[in-house]
Amino acid sequence: MRKSLLLLLTATLLLSACSRVGLAYRNLDWLIPWKLSDYVALTSEQSAWLKPQLQEHLAWHCSVELPGYLDWLQRSQLALSRRDSELMASQLAGFEQAMQRIAVEITPSTIELLRGLSPRQVEQLMAALDEQNGKLREEFLDPPVQEQISHRAERMEERLQPWFGTLNAAQQERVQSWAQALGEQNRIWLDNRIAWQQALHEALEVRRGDDFAPRMTALLQQRERFYTRAYKASYEKNRQAMAELIVDLVEQADSKQMQRAENRLQSLHADLAAQQCTADEAVVQR
Repeated sequence: MRKSLLLLLTATLLLSACSRVGLAYRNLDWLIPWKLSDYVALTSEQSAWLKPQLQEHLAWHCSVELPGYLDWLQRSQLALSRRDSELMASQLAGFEQAMQRIAVEITPSTIELLRGLSPRQVEQLMAALDEQNGKLREEFLDPPVQEQISHRAERMEERLQPWFGTLNAAQQERVQSWAQALGEQNRIWLDNRIAWQQALHEALEVRRGDDFAPRMTALLQQRERFYTRAYKASYEKNRQAMAELIVDLVEQADSKQMQRAENRLQSLHADLAAQQCTADEAVVQR
């Protein structure tokens, strides 16, 4: 999967995004252009242009998106208190919608930033992505498939631990079956990532042309158009598998685990509610 994110863990990706852009965006491959300074040495002029753009987008996120995250957490807390696992599973769609709104928000600035890259900077970007893909291949594809599956289950258990504590035997078995069912998904995910990056590279080659803006808009806002055949075939199945995993883990949880998860949601809600957008973070009216 592009991001094997459990419903509950999406809140931690969104938390504090208005003050630390990297926290919310670091796991989103399709936002690579907006994280350009992580891959390319920007000129002083580019950096000077980028800083206020980031501040404007973060101000939008803080004043427009954060209230929605509070509602999202309240619904999740209600679902937990009622042990309504179906409602919790439905929250996955809310996360995807939030990511889509971010993509729409940053598209114009991303197009302008990328349009101004020099040939050398484009080379640096693609070289950095190739290097990163090599490390991902070494970590996720080089081990035998069964070892990949074991690591997948271990990572999921680590993500679940802050919410449920130590998983019981039934939950551990359920995580193992989920990991096993995904099979060689690591390869499908990485191939899809590389295909999207190739489409990005092709767009950058014509970044001075009239069709660059629509091409980048599609790359950022219509990502499904660039899915590989294998990824497209597995996407909905894997999304459903994640929803079913959430349902089963909640149903298998004991009262102590449920209380722990609810307490964590309450804490996240309090942290978000305490964040205030400062005056200079007010959204710039367009």
